[in-house]
Amino acid sequence: MPVASNYTTPNTAAVATYHVVQQITLDFVSSITNSTVASYLSKESRDAGKFPMYSQQIPVDGLPAAGQDPRAYAEGKIVEAMPDGTVVVPYANRFAFAGGTIVE
Repeated sequence: MPVASNYTTPNTAAVATYHVVQQITLDFVSSITNSTVASYLSKESRDAGKFPMYSQQIPVDGLPAAGQDPRAYAEGKIVEAMPDGTVVVPYANRFAFAGGTIVE
């Protein structure tokens, strides 16, 4: 399911509000789930077939449990709140969508 969150895209500073996990890779050696997330201006722009405003890789520690939907796992992880004292890097920001809402 998509994620609703106001995200200022770094390439244009425009705010994207609708984000879709488009691809997931599971690294079983390092125990990392890596999601490719496309950010759109709005749900309506995605539904109209517009291109995403921005796309990024978001790695999270851990893997989905056996039998768990990897996409649902990734979406749940990328909206988790950022723990106090966490320092983020400008690329591969694990908490880019922290506090977002999973929507239909």
